Amino acid sequence: MNQPPRVALIIETSVIYGRRILSGIARYLRSHHRWSVFVEQHELGTRPPSWLSSGKWDGILSRPTDPELARLFKKMRVPVVDLNDLYSNLGFPWVGSDHFGIGRLGANHLLGRSFQHLAFCGFSGELWAEQRRDGFRSEAEARGIPVSVYESRWRGPNVPRWDREIDEIADWLKGLPQPLAVMTCNDVRGLHVLDACSRMGALVPEQVAVVGVDNEEILCELCTPPLSSVEPNPERIGYVAAELLDTLMTGEKPASKYMAIDPIQVVLRRSTEALAIDDPVVAGAMRYIREQAVYGCSVDDVLRTVRVSRTVLERRFRQYLKRSPHAEIRNVQISRVKQLLIETEFTLEHIAELSGFEHPEYLSVVFKRDCGVTPGQYRHQHSSEAKVEKIKN
Repeated sequence: MNQPPRVALIIETSVIYGRRILSGIARYLRSHHRWSVFVEQHELGTRPPSWLSSGKWDGILSRPTDPELARLFKKMRVPVVDLNDLYSNLGFPWVGSDHFGIGRLGANHLLGRSFQHLAFCGFSGELWAEQRRDGFRSEAEARGIPVSVYESRWRGPNVPRWDREIDEIADWLKGLPQPLAVMTCNDVRGLHVLDACSRMGALVPEQVAVVGVDNEEILCELCTPPLSSVEPNPERIGYVAAELLDTLMTGEKPASKYMAIDPIQVVLRRSTEALAIDDPVVAGAMRYIREQAVYGCSVDDVLRTVRVSRTVLERRFRQYLKRSPHAEIRNVQISRVKQLLIETEFTLEHIAELSGFEHPEYLSVVFKRDCGVTPGQYRHQHSSEAKVEKIKN
């Protein structure tokens, strides 16, 4: 009787990125030959378990691969797929995020919102962060826009104290022109920048827009305001890495030994909802609409806040946004409806109440007109089952 391959998964379970890689591996195994898998819970950066070097493995998938571990793997003479983001050219087939592409996607997101002043906040000495920075800078400078960069150590003895670093980031931001858009190397760094904006009294996103990376949903939603984030594709990394290891374990030659996986999208939240607008009336009106539209505000409510005539407000909105204040209110409300349809099982009546519509019937009419489908159809299309099918395809 043939025994399934014995495979060691040296992949962290403490953060969502590692768990999503494991999810991709599991999805591969559901539709292919099973493995006998060995994995234990640990944090990123933890040394490999003692059983790794003593076991007889048919294959290894490794996230914490470094030069020392690479030497061990070579002595073990076992097929290995490297998933690390800290070192290049360790001599093994590699699968991971296209960090340069992540940076480019972040830049395009901010450039598409008409920002002309861009900056990047990252960590020095981290290959993945530097590649994201380089992709961001490459895309911006190709459009003739220079990029200001702030970096500091993330790990090791010279890591600055957290509160002092927030002050340093705030000082850096104060010296840059506004409206400003900042990409950060990950969502933790995005939280740092948002904290710095709060300390210096900068309005987000009117004066400083911020986009992070990794889309750690809980962290992004805990930020004030919620943080937009580039979503990589770790499930795809796990699937492709498992497929590649299967090829290596059968003795076949893979088509490629270096596979950089594209990011999925930018998940839009309030930290980059605004366009770059240097008109204080429009910026103030946009801020009020984002905060109050889901409570059922009207254009008259907006006018009482910005204290200009309806004609002036309409003209300036069409100048900067190519749409009316009323249309912007509807945009915010419909975005809230979409979020609630995807993330909750609330009834349409409750969703109408939470998104500023007096009647669910009117919500249905507006939603179908703007989105081309009914709220029920939209919820079905974006259900978890539909997402799985989309990934498979």
